[in-house]
Amino acid sequence: MLKRETFRYDLSTSWFSKHLQLSEIPFKWHYHQEYELTLTLHSTGKRYIGNHASSYSSPDLVFIAPNQPHSWESPQSDVISEIFVIMIPETWFNRQLMSGMEEYRTISQLFSCALPAIHFSTECAKNSEALFRKITVCESPLERLSYLIMLFEILIKDKELEHISDRNLSLPIKNQRVDKILNYIDTHFSSPLTLQQVADFSHCSISAVKRDLATFVGLSFSQYIVKLRINRACFLLRTTSLPLSVIASQCGFQEVSYFHKKFNCIMRCTPAKFRKNPV
Repeated sequence: MLKRETFRYDLSTSWFSKHLQLSEIPFKWHYHQEYELTLTLHSTGKRYIGNHASSYSSPDLVFIAPNQPHSWESPQSDVISEIFVIMIPETWFNRQLMSGMEEYRTISQLFSCALPAIHFSTECAKNSEALFRKITVCESPLERLSYLIMLFEILIKDKELEHISDRNLSLPIKNQRVDKILNYIDTHFSSPLTLQQVADFSHCSISAVKRDLATFVGLSFSQYIVKLRINRACFLLRTTSLPLSVIASQCGFQEVSYFHKKFNCIMRCTPAKFRKNPV
């Protein structure tokens, strides 16, 4: 399901940062109104932004414009992944420039080029790690801000950055049809579900459903269904002792062999092995 995320900011700062440590990164399709700068370490998997999907490996540094649907996804691992995230409101740099802070102009140019997203070089990602860590632990708002500016200076100097999506697929905040389609699929993915059913519920054509999924999820109908079912299977494997055949059935897989095939393809291990190594 495509979800809109919102954030609460501390009164002492105008932007937000967090540090996550995960043994796996589940597929969570979402968007928000902030710019997002994310450094991912000790992890390999797939990265989805707009209509673009690609593999990533550590260190992975990406800058995403507001309202871009996106998600990372990696299988469970014995190695703990580290994810550093910085969220900056869309109007942040405009406010600095309007206040007369011309020094921010070169940084604002980077923001204007972020549509829909930028992938930075491996060298740039390595050089930025220390600043991400300092931002995470620093308690002084002014010191954190100085580290952020230093971080953007590193990004600006990267001559090997690349745009990782071929067009702007920013999501209209009130795109009611897309929300309706994704909510319906999220509610019924464990049942036999057809494109026609989704189209009928959403009062649109099958081609419109396909187009919306390709545009805002970057996946076909069948690919998106399988991802939701595997995510649900992972949850049941971690939290229950149900037989694999029951889990397959509850997640919408009519054949256990197909469940095993898709699970192994996406999670890179069998369901039984995944169960032995819960998060």
